[in-house]
Amino acid sequence: MVAIDKRKIREQIRSMIAEIAEVDEDEVTGEKSFIEDLGFDSMMALEIFAKLEKQYKIKIPEEELTKLSNLDETVNLVVKYME
Repeated sequence: MVAIDKRKIREQIRSMIAEIAEVDEDEVTGEKSFIEDLGFDSMMALEIFAKLEKQYKIKIPEEELTKLSNLDETVNLVVKYME
């Protein structure tokens, strides 16, 4: 089994979120809300959802979409489905 490098995954996801939100990566911190702090709408959330599944070759159930609320929660969700 390959070890999961959570720090590397975090940086990749952080970069992805910054690109979609059109903000500097420095603005994407662990607990900043995607909606309230970064101005995400539902289409942006779906874009992240699809990119995460594609990049990490995982399948995240749609009911988990609401858990993509900030960087920390998103990283934890991705790692959960990679294991």
